[in-house]
Amino acid sequence: MPEILIINNAEPGITKFADPIIKIVQQTGNKAVFIEYADCQMINLKAFDGVILTGSPQGDDIVEHHLSYFRWLKTYDKPVLGICAGHHLTGYLYGATLLRSQEPESGDFEVEIVRTDSLLYNLPQKFTVRQMHNDSITLPNEFELLVTSNTCKNQLMKHKNKPLYTCQFHPEFYNHQLIRNFIMLCVN
Repeated sequence: MPEILIINNAEPGITKFADPIIKIVQQTGNKAVFIEYADCQMINLKAFDGVILTGSPQGDDIVEHHLSYFRWLKTYDKPVLGICAGHHLTGYLYGATLLRSQEPESGDFEVEIVRTDSLLYNLPQKFTVRQMHNDSITLPNEFELLVTSNTCKNQLMKHKNKPLYTCQFHPEFYNHQLIRNFIMLCVN
């Protein structure tokens, strides 16, 4: 059975972002393995078919604190999906500028696909997403923009040479299709 690793970026014990992802993974018939961010250096990441990095509560300034736990993202070659805090961490690691409180969003917002990709299969060109962020990031040089919005430019990006995706919004709330599409990338 394919296994997807879920790395919680919220502080230990806060699983409100991980729990819905675990449920979606299990509903696809795959195994979800959950760990806290501080434990990702103690696990064989190559043993998993893919990795999902969760968000964290709005207002958590975790990027600098969590960054040392995620340096493996630079060399990891299996599929990764970073959500909100995972988006910020990945982008910052790859040279993006962290924009503090310049493009905040809280609530439901419309985003638009600007470049097609298998991760976006079966999603309309414009769709509503759940947002909960104060911070955002610029687009790193090694990434291409897939989804944008009027408020926050970098809503979803993909690495140009490997299956590394990150999104600013929280697909675990309304956009389960995006997570299912990611799982398909992991198991095919």
